Amino acid sequence: MKLFRNIFMTLAVVLLLSGSNLAVSADKISKVLVLPFNIHSEKDLSFLQRGIGEMLSTRLTLENKVMIIGKDGTGTAAGKTDEKTALAAGEKTGADYVLFGSLTVFGESISTDAKFYDVQKKSPLVVINEFGSSQGDVIYHINVFAAKINETVFGRKTISSQAPAKQVVQQQPSGGEQGLDSRKNPEDVWSKQSGIKMASDEVFSGSGEPAVVLWKSKKFETKLKSLAIGDTDGDGKMETIFADDHNIFIYRQTAGKFEKIKEVAGKTYEFYKGIDVADINGNKKAEIFVTAINDSGRVISFVLEWDGNDYKIIADNEDWHYRVLDIPVRGGKILFGQKGGNANIFSGNVHELKWVHGYYISTNKEILPKGLNVYGFNYGDVLNSGQEMILGFNTNEYLGLFNANGNEEWISSEPYGGSNSYLEPPAEIEAAKKTRTDPDPRPQNRLYLPQRILVNDLDNDKKKEVLVVKNIDTSGGILSRVRIFKSGYFECLSWDNVGLSPKWKTRKFSGYISDYTLGDIDNDGKDELVFLLVTQAGGSTLGADRSFVVSWDAK
Repeated sequence: MKLFRNIFMTLAVVLLLSGSNLAVSADKISKVLVLPFNIHSEKDLSFLQRGIGEMLSTRLTLENKVMIIGKDGTGTAAGKTDEKTALAAGEKTGADYVLFGSLTVFGESISTDAKFYDVQKKSPLVVINEFGSSQGDVIYHINVFAAKINETVFGRKTISSQAPAKQVVQQQPSGGEQGLDSRKNPEDVWSKQSGIKMASDEVFSGSGEPAVVLWKSKKFETKLKSLAIGDTDGDGKMETIFADDHNIFIYRQTAGKFEKIKEVAGKTYEFYKGIDVADINGNKKAEIFVTAINDSGRVISFVLEWDGNDYKIIADNEDWHYRVLDIPVRGGKILFGQKGGNANIFSGNVHELKWVHGYYISTNKEILPKGLNVYGFNYGDVLNSGQEMILGFNTNEYLGLFNANGNEEWISSEPYGGSNSYLEPPAEIEAAKKTRTDPDPRPQNRLYLPQRILVNDLDNDKKKEVLVVKNIDTSGGILSRVRIFKSGYFECLSWDNVGLSPKWKTRKFSGYISDYTLGDIDNDGKDELVFLLVTQAGGSTLGADRSFVVSWDAK
């Protein structure tokens, strides 16, 4: 019960701060009667009933436009409320609209049913039926309900999400949002339990620009590991592609709906290590580059492309570890690859790959500092001097900055990144299979893959910053073959003439961040920071794998 009380106290403050800024199209004051929700639960949740009333009242109220009536803003109907009693109460109080609903709580799960009626017409204008796997989801449901009412009835764009009845999430399109320049620090914005889209008064520098909101998908019952965003079918809309060990999921978010377009099931002996998206062959349809290994550690990567009817393989069993980087001075998105090895995990240098006569082939060998691999490097003018520098993680995941000749200019004082995805030398895997004396016959040489390094002007100050993730390993790094992440956060680094120093960082997210990118997930014409959040890992005492797709954006 403490959870519910804390949730609603926090949310009430947020809503009180933001509610008066909404705009409506109505010319008269609309009177809305908010009746107490019926609560079906073994426990006494009367405080929750009051909290819902207060939340809806605050969310719907707009000075000189929408007024909530009823005792304490939570209605006066006695006993259980149904359509008949709700309309009668609406007529008695002179309300234009009446709102009522019910909550059914069973265990940790919760079901929310709510209706918004036009009293004079005696017809429902907004109806929701939502189910949540945790009791904290009630906030999400109520926020969805209020958002639908605000837009459908009062013509008010909100920053709340709306959810469908199934596993995918529907989101209200954000009104008046600008480009990448309007991103702000999302610290203290996101409700840990609900994952609803909420506003924050926090900004990076007090510049008065719009505050940040976060959006979270419904949970996926698996451990998501790889993420990319791109227009894979050439229709001008962006798809969000993510993968677990054996499956690729292709979703698209438009008109407020995050819907599955395609699921590509892999084979049990295939293990996906990376997803990247770019139109390398120049046909206006971005290819999906899937880095995969088999159960012997051999690289068996492949490429998918939309053929007008389905996603088909156009390159298969490729011995490349893929990575796509956005490098403006080289024309945009560039495909890089590094060959898989045998005694070693990698073989040779990182190469730039291009589409030539139906094949992805090497056209240039990259000269990178020793210790960097294809997964953990990038280029960018991070000094803001017009000079492209190399950024990369070394084998201990310290972030280094190098000049064009590969000479180290700076290295971080602490490691960044942190991933549960790893590679092992194929030769050692094969040898270990033949030697069963060890209870865990796996190679001792395990390389945990570095996370991405993003370079962009993240806060519209006309300077390039570096965005990195930091997942916190509770084992303290003393276990070379095991990582236990309980939380993670993003950190933005900028050059201060001495080194890259923290400019801002997000709050910690429970779980760990497995992959991230900058992309237009909601097809509103601007990029968001999008990441995969794994809140439960396989083998945890807390239960099965559970992952979410999360984005943050400005109002």
